[in-house]
This record gives sequence, C-alpha cells and structure tokens, in this order.
Amino acid sequence: MSIVYSAEADAILSTGVWLGPEHRNWALTKEQALTAIGLLRDAKYILLGGDVLYGPEKNFSHAYANWYFEPSSPPAPGDLSSSALKASSYVDGYPIEDAYFVLVPRPA
Repeated sequence: MSIVYSAEADAILSTGVWLGPEHRNWALTKEQALTAIGLLRDAKYILLGGDVLYGPEKNFSHAYANWYFEPSSPPAPGDLSSSALKASSYVDGYPIEDAYFVLVPRPA
C-alpha cells in the first residue's frame, strides 16, 4: 500500500479499517477517531473534515453526514486546536454509536 497522507498520519489512521484501494482512507470507530484526532493534533496536522459511514454490516456505505474545517489563510497557530476541537465535538456528539468516521488531515 502506498502512503496516503504521510507515514506518520497513515500510522495513526491505520488503527481503523482500510477502505482502499478505491477510497484510500480508513474507517475508524468513535473511540479510534477521538484518539486519532488527538494524535494528529499533537503531530501538527490540521483536520480538514471528515465523513460518517455506516459500519461493516452495510459495507461502510456513506451516511451522508460530514463536517469540514476551513483553515485560516495564511494558516494561524490556532488552526490546529480549532480543527481538532471541531472534529472531536462532531465525532463525540454524533448520535449513532456504531458509526464509523473517516478523517482528512493536512500538515499544519
């Protein structure tokens, strides 16, 4: 498998289920996603957003729910924590407990 985001980000996200090759990302449970959000923030990745998927029983199909974060231009120091806060709030508050989450990181 080739690197999707970076070796570091891919290692963090790879705790989830690989959705490739067509989607080239990982589906994470709520707990995995919340942990990954903190690790990505600490590794200085801005979370640009993410998608919600139904689980393996529905072949990881889209729930048509998502969020996004628009970083400042030029990037501001608060973007790291703001993007992580938005992502963790969305994931933690998502009403379906067995949902899976796809995260989209970008180096800060």
